[in-house]
Amino acid sequence: MFETLDKMMLAGLGAISMTRDRADKIFDEYVSRGKLEKESRTGFIKALMDAADKNRAELEELIAKQVRETMENLNLPTREDVRRLEQKIDELSSRES
Repeated sequence: MFETLDKMMLAGLGAISMTRDRADKIFDEYVSRGKLEKESRTGFIKALMDAADKNRAELEELIAKQVRETMENLNLPTREDVRRLEQKIDELSSRES
């Protein structure tokens, strides 16, 4: 379970830290290596930023899922459980008065 999370986090770190400036630098590096032409900057940057946003959303979803599963496995009382106990305490306290 956590191994998958570790892999996703490592893969997603680049996506999370992706900025327009970083995307520009990546593009410039590809152009200097002859892998891209300067005219394709807009499409490349957009595709890179879209992929980064998608990876960021997937990572956030995975983390939220892992946190939910972990909390469920800890068998902690829910807000509803606490609310019911508070109501019962209030009810018992009012009977004593």
